[in-house]
Amino acid sequence: MAEIENTVKSRLHHGSNSLDLTIPSEVVKSFKINPGDVFKLIAKTEKDTVILQYERVYSAKSG
Repeated sequence: MAEIENTVKSRLHHGSNSLDLTIPSEVVKSFKINPGDVFKLIAKTEKDTVILQYERVYSAKSG
């Protein structure tokens, strides 16, 4: 399984208390991620480190 490591910055989601993380284009292309894909989020801490794990549960058709 391919693994890509990147750094992303959280940004305020306008009009809410949510934050957005951008999926880098290299990851989008390598894993064929499309607008409309749905992901399950598992958020946890290990040794004072926050880990956000995303799993695609629905793949939208590419446009």
